[in-house]
Amino acid sequence: MLKWRWIAVTAVVVAAVTGALLWLFLAWSGRPDAPVRIDAVKTAFGAGAGAGGVFALWLATRRQRTLELQLAETTRVASVTERDLEERRVTELYTKAVEQLGNDKAPVRLGGLYALERLGQDNPRQRQTIVNVLCAYLRMPFKEPKEGLRGADAVQRPQNNDDYDAPELQVRLAAQELLKIHLQREHPAFWPGMSIDLQRATLVDFRLSGCEVVVADFSHARFVGSVHMRGTTFAEKTGFYGTVFTSLANFDRSVFTEGAYFSWARFEGVARFARTRSEGGMRFHHTNFAAEAVFERSTHEFDFEGATFAVEPDLPHPGTR
Repeated sequence: MLKWRWIAVTAVVVAAVTGALLWLFLAWSGRPDAPVRIDAVKTAFGAGAGAGGVFALWLATRRQRTLELQLAETTRVASVTERDLEERRVTELYTKAVEQLGNDKAPVRLGGLYALERLGQDNPRQRQTIVNVLCAYLRMPFKEPKEGLRGADAVQRPQNNDDYDAPELQVRLAAQELLKIHLQREHPAFWPGMSIDLQRATLVDFRLSGCEVVVADFSHARFVGSVHMRGTTFAEKTGFYGTVFTSLANFDRSVFTEGAYFSWARFEGVARFARTRSEGGMRFHHTNFAAEAVFERSTHEFDFEGATFAVEPDLPHPGTR
């Protein structure tokens, strides 16, 4: 903003210029008659008015620019304030949801899971963090069932609730379901670009079919009940090192883009790898197959160094379909 003293100085200068022009016009006219004097006065005041108009225009432009700068700064401050408030709100919601996961009551823990899921749905930048929390929760130890709760075996041999922590199992099944929903390519709530770390986790009746994962590590995990990862794409090298599969493990039509390690894993049920694809090869060093192993129409190299089979598999030749 211009100070008033500068405006006053400018007004005096314009008046002085007008007076000087008036004197020059009168002096140059050489004729003192009234019409000439009137024309000189008109010309001088017209020039002065023009100079004043130019100054007024410049002043208005400067004021407009100043107002625009003030508005831009106000908008920036408001935006920063709004962003800070939003980040604070997200942090508070996240903290509260995580606290709920540590509650002694299973329904409260379930509420924490769904609060995190809703937070991730509304805030894409928080999704990987929320997936990390879900995985960390599943890595926590608990009293698991001896076998899966789905399928014919569960119907024929119903388990006593004293054998495992039933309320906690329901929370974990919900966490597994949330992972599956947000990793499925065709699901409306798909979260792309996610990575999962489930090392040493105990997973019951695990489902991850039709999903897309960047990095996945299941090393030393224990899968209780059947596992279904049919048609799942693993973008980077995947780890199943030392993993235990207590029942059916179905990886049919899955894509291990950079390969996978199943070394020292143990398959106690049927292991299915039909029509799987991999550009990095599949490593089954010292893997134990206690039941049938199916590898038909797979299109990658296998490495079964030290592996043992209860039933000799019909292995495809590399590159065949």
